[in-house]
Amino acid sequence: MKTVIIGGVAGGLSAASQIKRADRDAEVIVLEKSGDPSYAACGMPYNLFFKDTPVEALYALSLDTIRNGRGIDYRLRHEAVAIDPRRQEVTVVDREQNREYRERYDFLVYATGNRPAPLPLPGFDDPAVCYFKTLDDTRRVKRLIHDQAPACAILVGAGYTNLEVADVLYNMKIRPVIVEKAPAILPAFAAEIRDKVMEKIAEKGIEFHAGVDVQGKEGATVRTTAGDFDAGLVVVAIGVKPNTDLFAAAGGELGAAGAVKVDRFLRTSLPGVFAAGDCAEHYVRQLGRNSYMPLGPVANKQGRLAGNNIARHDAMTMFHGIDQTAAFKFFDLTVATTGLNERQLREMGKEFRKIHVDTPTRGSFPGGGTMRTVLLFERGTGLLLGGQMVGQDVVAKRLDVLAAAVYKQMTVFELAELDLSYAPPYAPVWDPLLIAANQAVKAV
Repeated sequence: MKTVIIGGVAGGLSAASQIKRADRDAEVIVLEKSGDPSYAACGMPYNLFFKDTPVEALYALSLDTIRNGRGIDYRLRHEAVAIDPRRQEVTVVDREQNREYRERYDFLVYATGNRPAPLPLPGFDDPAVCYFKTLDDTRRVKRLIHDQAPACAILVGAGYTNLEVADVLYNMKIRPVIVEKAPAILPAFAAEIRDKVMEKIAEKGIEFHAGVDVQGKEGATVRTTAGDFDAGLVVVAIGVKPNTDLFAAAGGELGAAGAVKVDRFLRTSLPGVFAAGDCAEHYVRQLGRNSYMPLGPVANKQGRLAGNNIARHDAMTMFHGIDQTAAFKFFDLTVATTGLNERQLREMGKEFRKIHVDTPTRGSFPGGGTMRTVLLFERGTGLLLGGQMVGQDVVAKRLDVLAAAVYKQMTVFELAELDLSYAPPYAPVWDPLLIAANQAVKAV
């Protein structure tokens, strides 16, 4: 059995590893068009701060471990340029040797990830404009920061990536200015969560402009409807698009958000072809359908399952799906979400209630902080539909308790009865989750 995998980062390497784990004799070829093996992209903003820590420290595995330890034929700078599903062949360009060849397959995993949404405006092809997506992007931003020491950076877009970058640049004494086209940040979050993030932006004195259109760049000047801004660095992070051109050109069917359409086994419309990761759809349990939420854990899970279903194609396993759990850091705040958000609930026509509570994170013990918890639950039944948190200290792991509760379809009545641990260094006697659940019980 021979499997060719297009894309060697999270989904691709996970698929390759799972196939070899199940069958050491299987032939597995990974085609990775960049010069880097699989890496932890979520660590890229934080690597900027450490001048002497190479970006290669973000590699998930060394090339030697992948090739010799796991027995995977992992080919860097090999770009797949065409798929022939009838012949079950991939046309490949070896960029190092400047040659083209064809690779036959029994199974194919399409794991090409996504790419930054471009800003096709005058001047945005300038070397000082960066799309913070790959390790090469990180190298470029890092060189610019440490070699040229810009005093100010314009961050176009106010999503997770640029908020994390703003945090890092601020602590490097580079003044971030954030411009956002939408009228508000973080549209998937409740207003009560967004308010706390905006308070932190104001506390740090970060210049922020919402409802702004960028018009172009002339030299170091970025022109916007909110005025002109001068900066030595511009980071554009206005969303991503699935890398599906190659798949679509082969006649493959696309689905949600233009991602590769997959079934619950991660099979695509092309025979013998699976898809995984940021190029593919993701099944959302509470919606009961596929959607698109590209995150590292999802890519790894899908890649592993695709590999399993290739190695055991006579006894395949369904992808269980996701609950839209995510978290990011913004200065001393953790911002986190799980389950459905208000917009989705309204689109579904759900009768729901919302409560929020502010609580300390610890008992009578030094340190800690405060956190805000938002719970969304079904009117009448109290079924937990979603939850969001923002605050200091251990917030993300409390969010994980909510993620487990959403997964198990718990009600707020059951949530209020959880036997959560108590000790002053870790929690008040009434954990913030229990306080929130008891408030929700009153509002059902």
